[in-house]
Amino acid sequence: MLENLQQMVILAAIGHEQNFTRAAERLGISKSQVSKQVRYLEERLGCQLVQRSTRTVALTEIGLQYADYGQQLVDTVNEAEAMVAGYRNEIKGVLRIGIAQSFGNIHITSALAEFQKSNPELELEISLFDHRPNLLEEGFDCWIAIHEHPPEGMVARKLANCEFVVVASPDYIAQHGQPETPSDLRRHNCITYQSRERKYVNWAFSRDGVQQSIRVRGNYRIDNAPAVLDAAVSGLGIAYLSTYLMTNEIKNNKLIQLLPEWKTTVDLPIYAVYPRRKYLAPKVRCFIDFMADRMAQAPYKTPQS
Repeated sequence: MLENLQQMVILAAIGHEQNFTRAAERLGISKSQVSKQVRYLEERLGCQLVQRSTRTVALTEIGLQYADYGQQLVDTVNEAEAMVAGYRNEIKGVLRIGIAQSFGNIHITSALAEFQKSNPELELEISLFDHRPNLLEEGFDCWIAIHEHPPEGMVARKLANCEFVVVASPDYIAQHGQPETPSDLRRHNCITYQSRERKYVNWAFSRDGVQQSIRVRGNYRIDNAPAVLDAAVSGLGIAYLSTYLMTNEIKNNKLIQLLPEWKTTVDLPIYAVYPRRKYLAPKVRCFIDFMADRMAQAPYKTPQS
């Protein structure tokens, strides 16, 4: 029975990693042990569970279903460990965190050293990316997300809102003038963020209870938020830019804030997202509390002056 359980967990790891070597590293065993146990499992069950090629490993249809039971075993063990750790209030083990890339690079990675110093028995594994992950499949304990809609079935604790300003470089304004109302943006070259998941071409504003959403156009579209900032500083156009991206660009006159009497109203929250568990591991709770405290003191909450 114990060997059967071990084989199920190994298959679940292969399904997660789609690679024998990474599955072995994940489980802390040798690659040869992974291969041997999969072979034994297939012989015992009398069916093929894993499809192998020179470059890839994938589970068959029945392999995927069987691996799902193995993952349920892993989840049950993790729940039990979290329950005991919560009872003892232990902050230890490996904490796997996914972070929105541009935000993480600027505001979080430097703070993680402080977090780890306060929790020396904790190992951190950090991934920076801009896609919408499947936390369970990718093995993350927590995802710091900048997203309008957090994943269904997950717990999402709101940490803050992204705030935005409309900016352009002095060179751009000297050549093209500056808009006096949001409607004037239709006559300007606007730099827009555009990715496979999101496209920001409708810029929202409010003033004295009046709401406006302006569909902008421009000849520069990019899927990286810091690159929008760089393009604006270079004079390529007007940007609707999150203040978390900026340091001293307005103060140093590299950018000028436009339409200051109009409030930008795009709703883009920052969440700590994590799988719903009966027992939340103390390491996850500790990290989220740390982030909530850090975000409450964030320096990017208002435009620079």
